[in-house]
Amino acid sequence: MDSSDYSEAAKAKFRTDMNVEVAAFLQRLQSVGADDEIDDFEVENIREEACILHSPTAPGRSSSGNRFGTTKDEIVQQNDDNNDEAHGLILSHLKMKELAKMKLDKKAEMGTLRESMVRLSTERIGLLWDAELQRRSHIPGDISTDFEMNRILVEYRAHGMEFHELDDKYQYLEKELRRIRKEKRSREKSRQ
Repeated sequence: MDSSDYSEAAKAKFRTDMNVEVAAFLQRLQSVGADDEIDDFEVENIREEACILHSPTAPGRSSSGNRFGTTKDEIVQQNDDNNDEAHGLILSHLKMKELAKMKLDKKAEMGTLRESMVRLSTERIGLLWDAELQRRSHIPGDISTDFEMNRILVEYRAHGMEFHELDDKYQYLEKELRRIRKEKRSREKSRQ
């Protein structure tokens, strides 16, 4: 066999070895991740896609080869193409994992904000009840009731301002979550 030519068997072995390497790397990525499945996205899907892309009959690849072998330059070019495709799959997988983590973080932060907002609303209702009790038990000329009503009013306003700040943060996080979902959908469409 000429050193510049490779047989179809060598090409097939090379593709198989490449598939195994990509699958092993993706398996290592999966084992490093916190969980195997994030938002209906599994590493297994990428592994199957990598095998399809690197198979001899993958879309865009010719199933019939040169009967007399392939030159070394063609093999190097195919190797570069395969590496680019594998690199793209790995980057796509990592970006999807990153988006999924960002989505989970935003949801957790929104949950914390929601709890704080509920707590503030409850405290504000309690302050209104305290103010009503003070109003009903007010004795004309009693200054302590006026001070207490003033304290309740200041606290009520402070809670209202804090509630609106939290609500603004919550609205911002909702926009960010929508942006992440949109980016994730567009990436999923581009992979198909």
